[in-house]
Amino acid sequence: MRGRFRHYDSDDASLTEEEKLRREARHRAHQRMGFLQHLAVFIPVMLLILAIDVLTPDGWFIQWVAGIWGGILAIHFLYAFILDDLLGPSLEHRIFETQLTALEERARRR
Repeated sequence: MRGRFRHYDSDDASLTEEEKLRREARHRAHQRMGFLQHLAVFIPVMLLILAIDVLTPDGWFIQWVAGIWGGILAIHFLYAFILDDLLGPSLEHRIFETQLTALEERARRR
């Protein structure tokens, strides 16, 4: 959860543009490494469950574990590699600019 509030930190006026970019790059690297660690646990656990399923005569439960955990892993992938880029600082900046313009316009009308 270290990088959760990165955008608030990166809006600090005392930071240079290079420091802001470095913080954002560090956050993205952290997100992607988190996904890779998740995947590194997923694969051996699935292989172990598959081995257990093959060796035991009753019931196959790997499809349930793989389906649920695989879905969570897919969401993690989307966030780490796709959504973080789409919904990251550029979206926040556009929303900020829109809100600032609206508030300035409202202040002028008063």
